[in-house]
Amino acid sequence: MLAEKLINRDFEPLKPDDTVSSALAKMDAWQTSSVPVIEPSTKKVIGHVLFEAVANISDVKTKLSEVEWRPALYTFQTQHVFEVARQMLQHEVRILAVTDEMETYQGIIEKKSVLEALSAMLNIGSSGSVITVMMEKPDFTLSKLVHLIETESAKILGLTVEQPEDEESLLQVSIKLNLEDTSAITSSLKRYGFVVTSVAKQDLLQVDMTSRANELIRYLDL
Repeated sequence: MLAEKLINRDFEPLKPDDTVSSALAKMDAWQTSSVPVIEPSTKKVIGHVLFEAVANISDVKTKLSEVEWRPALYTFQTQHVFEVARQMLQHEVRILAVTDEMETYQGIIEKKSVLEALSAMLNIGSSGSVITVMMEKPDFTLSKLVHLIETESAKILGLTVEQPEDEESLLQVSIKLNLEDTSAITSSLKRYGFVVTSVAKQDLLQVDMTSRANELIRYLDL
């Protein structure tokens, strides 16, 4: 999924002639501590204002042109949602400006839209089960894993790969399947040398995959 599918075009970015009062009101309305600033004539993103830069200014009629901004922060509408999530995590923002290839402002993407997109891509709402397989990094290949799973008439609905903090040589692959009974798949994987560390069904399923989505965008509670 590309960023252009998640754009909110109703958001009005700030302009240099806007006041501190306007910035604070917009931050409050959108529950964000960072708001993009554009140049009115070119529609280019020229910076973003942080709450900490305006919160202690006594004269709320002060124009933003007199306030310190941070460098422009935005993503292109052709970027994948994974890259959008990476930028949001890196810069700890709840909204991110979006531009076209000419760097002209198009709208914003909100944190909640990214979460919803990731949830849909991981099929979190679909019924099924999750199995977790540990693999040595040099042995990591999806083709054999997928083949064994599909041989047992199962379909992969979602997949995540992460490295355990205390095991630098290993990868942990969590796979969401369309089946509730994964015993045949687990047995098949073990026969071929895969280490299956957990199987989550029904009540554990939602928690397991949701936690992985939340880990990807830890900025949620900022």
